[in-house]
Amino acid sequence: MFVLFSAYSMARAQQLTGKVVEKNTDAKEIPIIGANVFFPGTNTGTVTDEAGKFQLFKPDNKINKIVVSYIGYVNDTINTEGTDFKIVLIKSVTLNEVIVQGQKSDSYISSLNTLKTEVLTSTELRKNACCNLAESFESNPTIDVSFTDAVTGAKKIQMLGLSGIYVQTMTDVLPTVRGLAINNGMNWIPGPWVESIQLNKGTGSVANGFESITGQINVELKKPETAERFFINMYGSSEERGELNLQFAHRFNKKLSTLLLASGSQMKNAQDKNGDTFMDQPDYQQLQLMNRWKFLAGKHIEGMFGAKWVYDTRNGGQMPGHAHNGSGLFQTQMDVNRQEAFIKTSFNPNKVYQSIGLQLSGINHEQKGFFGLKNYSGNEQTLYANLIWQSIIGNTKHNYRLGGTFLADHTSEVFDTTYAGYKNNIPGAFFEYTYDDLKNFSAVLGLRTDYVNENINLTPRLHIRYAVTKNATLRMSVGRGFRSVNLFAENPAIMATSRAIIFKEKLNLESAWNGGLNFTKCFYIKNREATFSLDFYRTQFVNQVVLDYDQSPQIIYVSNLHGQSFANSFQAAFNFFLIEKLEIRLAYKFNDVQQTLNNQLLQKPLTPRHRALFNAAYALKNHWKFDATVQWVGEQRIPSTLNNPEEFRLPQNSPSYFRALGQITYIKHRWEFYIGGENLNDFRQKDAIISADEPFGPYFDSSLVWGPLTGRMFYAGIRFTLK
Repeated sequence: MFVLFSAYSMARAQQLTGKVVEKNTDAKEIPIIGANVFFPGTNTGTVTDEAGKFQLFKPDNKINKIVVSYIGYVNDTINTEGTDFKIVLIKSVTLNEVIVQGQKSDSYISSLNTLKTEVLTSTELRKNACCNLAESFESNPTIDVSFTDAVTGAKKIQMLGLSGIYVQTMTDVLPTVRGLAINNGMNWIPGPWVESIQLNKGTGSVANGFESITGQINVELKKPETAERFFINMYGSSEERGELNLQFAHRFNKKLSTLLLASGSQMKNAQDKNGDTFMDQPDYQQLQLMNRWKFLAGKHIEGMFGAKWVYDTRNGGQMPGHAHNGSGLFQTQMDVNRQEAFIKTSFNPNKVYQSIGLQLSGINHEQKGFFGLKNYSGNEQTLYANLIWQSIIGNTKHNYRLGGTFLADHTSEVFDTTYAGYKNNIPGAFFEYTYDDLKNFSAVLGLRTDYVNENINLTPRLHIRYAVTKNATLRMSVGRGFRSVNLFAENPAIMATSRAIIFKEKLNLESAWNGGLNFTKCFYIKNREATFSLDFYRTQFVNQVVLDYDQSPQIIYVSNLHGQSFANSFQAAFNFFLIEKLEIRLAYKFNDVQQTLNNQLLQKPLTPRHRALFNAAYALKNHWKFDATVQWVGEQRIPSTLNNPEEFRLPQNSPSYFRALGQITYIKHRWEFYIGGENLNDFRQKDAIISADEPFGPYFDSSLVWGPLTGRMFYAGIRFTLK
């Protein structure tokens, strides 16, 4: 990324640039993030960025070699004859002068980044058909995905036990999945468009804004200069869902290239397998187009610009022929029309350790629909600008970034007769200092200030990395984040219920502190790579918008936080190759999430305290790949329904359950054929809708969802790639 350039030595000699990559089993080049690149016998060096690229300045023209190293790879020494290099590292471990080649996991934790960064490669994303970003995390223990309610079909993610609204989700380090798109936005990023995903737990860099509280998801889309010339993915499922993804890339010359991406998806056969008269999932149609351009202007300027259009329409609710007492069908509809545009440029002056970058993006988002007899409309216009200057202080161990941002964020929502919205024009500035001894220790200290609602908001953040041994890394982070609330877009479940919505007071900004520790150990079991990771993070809210479902099953009380709200999250994960080509992933997660509701500190409802994941991925030499995942979800507290008549009550806690899924892929030259299934054990939540036969009555409620709503599903697809 243009905002993540490495720092360089202050010398007056030859500039070297290059890229460090590995080749996966498909012979596709994958950038290596955080590889060490240095001149032997000197203190001059750098690390590769998210694209695997580096820039370096010779401290002495007599030096004619550079060394490239990364844990788990064979070091490579390169003659510096020339100025631009591509370096392919080989995965291996050296024992008694014998090199044993190994295999890299399709997802891994970068060992040299100061922030804990888990990278999901495109190979990892293809394990689960990956129709869109919301469906990309089935085999990953960091992100959890579930339904928001039993009517709209909307999905939500969780990180560190809290809703995805507290995760800053970006596309190529631009904030995109936010505002009115906070829940459905991941459905509008097709999986085949994605090159890789970086997951950071805890608050991120202050250069990226103030909204990160529990983590960051940065989605790296395919780039015009490196994408395949042509790609097609066709997908169909037993639910009669169909999807088509197309990609065209063209390089006009070394300085100009373009990429056209298109995606269409639909599901038109309404199903009611659980017999509650409501569609298990809404029918929908979705179209997306995106065009990206990469350009170079001379030796010092490069950039990218593009535009995206999204159209999404969804119709759900009761099946035809089930109107009760002449009241008509309870139906829902939501139509979305969204346009995005962006430009990113960077300028590298003659002093190669310096750079300046500018990010600009604009979004226009319109959505409207209805839920039963109540109408909804939402509008959002956003303009974002971020200017970043980067340089060093004295030498390459001391780097800094500073800059200014401006966010014009105008949002309005109207549900029935209730208005929610805001008009924010937020100027901000930040400074971030990085110390890296290029060996064992690095630290990033950042501070930003933003002027919001006539108040100055300070956002401090600190990240520390210490290499305890060559293969063991300890990380610590602490910081603050804050955000504005989009009540209905973030909580679609409150619109699919007969509950009255009562605002107890004017809602304020949400703000919280997050701190955590991570320990990662890389080692080998019989010459095969293994990784063990332990995480503990705590999120402590200063203010939170609280939705209280417990006081009355006919009312949702909305207020600011009065009391405590916190989340403690512990995760242990173990990845290893049991035998050659068979990777095993085991993870356990404990989330203690509590919130003050009506003066009582209670476990947050519909949030499991315990989760576990098992994943096995096996690749045969004759082009076959097999992947299987089993998820275990512990019991969850259900909001109280004791004041309902007995037939409309739910138990206090949900049962725990398992969910299994798998996929088989056959690869032959440019073709890939895959078949798979989800929820293979066919577990579904029973009675997901209270009073489903009287949706206009006082007890109707589809918001208390704790488990899968759809049963066993099978799918098949074809991919074709022309490089």
